[in-house]
Amino acid sequence: MMLKGIYAGKPAAFQLLLLLLSLLFGAFLSSLIGTGTFFLFHGVSGNIMQYPDMMRWIQLISAIGTFLFPALTVAWLCSANPATYLCIKRKTDTKILLLVLVSMFLMSPAITLTTLINRQMVLPSFLAPVERWMQTQEALAEQLTNTLLAGDGLLTFLSNLFVIALMAGITEEFLFRGALQRIIGQWTSNHHIVIWSAAILFSAFHLQFYGFLPRMLLGAYFGYLLYWGRNIWIPVFAHFANNAFAVIGMSDAHLKENEFITGDISNENLLPYSALAVVTLLLFFLCSQQIRKILKQ
Repeated sequence: MMLKGIYAGKPAAFQLLLLLLSLLFGAFLSSLIGTGTFFLFHGVSGNIMQYPDMMRWIQLISAIGTFLFPALTVAWLCSANPATYLCIKRKTDTKILLLVLVSMFLMSPAITLTTLINRQMVLPSFLAPVERWMQTQEALAEQLTNTLLAGDGLLTFLSNLFVIALMAGITEEFLFRGALQRIIGQWTSNHHIVIWSAAILFSAFHLQFYGFLPRMLLGAYFGYLLYWGRNIWIPVFAHFANNAFAVIGMSDAHLKENEFITGDISNENLLPYSALAVVTLLLFFLCSQQIRKILKQ
């Protein structure tokens, strides 16, 4: 078909440049569509933070344009078989998905502790402007999340699951694991370097530096899932599960007041929670090894 595989065999640097240009174009186009839709319904003087439904729409368009479009574009132009390029397979073992779900649950306490450690980050005084910018980005991200999760009712909950969990899982994994890991893998045969490089870029792209470490660790685990199974739907499901846990926890009035759900662990509960995290982390490693064993068969 037209243009399919036209750049197949091009070096990794070319494919990376193509991915970046596609990302910038997709981000610009999705921003144009999202902003235009908002102005059409609410005018130029409207405050977007007052319209959670519109923010969900813009978030969805942004995810498709910024993440999914570049991945599909590069796969289409740089491979005669785009599905193979992105490791898209139709069938996924239900047992694997169940184990992945369990592994994400077991990983959660350790990720929470990593978040608490990351929040203690303090930059040297000469980097004070950078630190203020990082804090501003963190506050904006938190405000965005709170606005997206605002509202009651089943429809709002399902909308959040769709946009924040499902579509974020699909679009981000297609870009960072499907396309980016493929490109980086052309530079080195060391899969650990490939996976961790993509994980670092995945975390940095979100511009939430007080959550950089936990997001990087999650990205690395998603990368290993892709490496073990050669199936993009496995890390997509893991990403979905992680985000779904957060949506569920923040959507229930009782759960979002529980420090073990929110991750804001008090000092008096820090020691027992740390002990729990160690135990569940050991179980996570056992579970992930079982996943690896099954996928390698």
